[in-house]
Amino acid sequence: MHRLAQRYRACEAMRVEKQEFVRRSAAMENKPSWRAYRAAYAHTRCSAREYFIFRFYEKSRVECDSYLTLRRRDRFIHQIGDDETSNSSVPGNKILFNRLFEGYLRREWLNLAACTPEEFAAFVRKHGKVMLKPACGGCGKGISLYRYEGDAAAAARHAALAGEAMLAEEMSVQHAQLNRLNPHCLNTVRVVTYTDCDEVHIVLAPLRSAKGNGMVDNFHAGGICMAVDLQTGAVTSDGMDEEARVFSVHPLTGTPLRGFRLPNWEKAMDVVRRAAREMYALPRCRFLGWDVAFLENGEVAVIECNWRQGVEAQMPHAKGIFYELEALRKKR
Repeated sequence: MHRLAQRYRACEAMRVEKQEFVRRSAAMENKPSWRAYRAAYAHTRCSAREYFIFRFYEKSRVECDSYLTLRRRDRFIHQIGDDETSNSSVPGNKILFNRLFEGYLRREWLNLAACTPEEFAAFVRKHGKVMLKPACGGCGKGISLYRYEGDAAAAARHAALAGEAMLAEEMSVQHAQLNRLNPHCLNTVRVVTYTDCDEVHIVLAPLRSAKGNGMVDNFHAGGICMAVDLQTGAVTSDGMDEEARVFSVHPLTGTPLRGFRLPNWEKAMDVVRRAAREMYALPRCRFLGWDVAFLENGEVAVIECNWRQGVEAQMPHAKGIFYELEALRKKR
């Protein structure tokens, strides 16, 4: 019965993958074959979605094999002993993360479960508008903007959120250079790190932005990402969205993407290295994704840290990070 159940689950999973394959290939002029996907799956364990967002249909077998897929990520996380289970630990829980890494935030914040309605009203009154975030959410889901409309309204909002794991944060004001890209959202860089006993290894860093006037730059919320050179902080690729559409200029502002330079890049790399080294002192926190923002006062703020991070950061880059991570894992 157990073997039959396993076979059924495998067949059902492949049926879902084939539906996704057909959906994504329908809009293409030169449609890849299902056989080609199955060959790529055999080598990389890629999902149908990953097959298209990484454009495996355009790549050689060797090029495809360089990518970290979600199934490979899960195996890698298990091999290095990182947290595989829940949001109860740092960095999965934003409240715990903010408490331990407050010096890197460059903004004030409030735990809604641990404050009174009066304290929440005073916090919103002070800042005018605040960001409300689920403590254990991801992919930009559940984030909202709340503007001050009086103490009574703030108290009512606090009561409506009672019992939920939420936090309120001061809105970071980004550097003028990032406003050229998109002034409506906080444009952030995802810095992917792997930390061992000797060094913090910065693996890659994509810049992210919302395509329209939404306030969230997250890739899963309709954003775009671009590859950033780790030495210079300059964008080296076109932008890509979740459907693998390519943008040479920002779709909202028209700002050219290739060559766009991030301010205070060396400071950002230093901040990430110091934070990752501190995180390494905590259990099961080696392979992480740091979201950083560049502020108008020249500071660099850590927005959040992500464990079990997605693999989409590889999309705008010329190759994947699987071999690099494997080499770091096997380092003695």
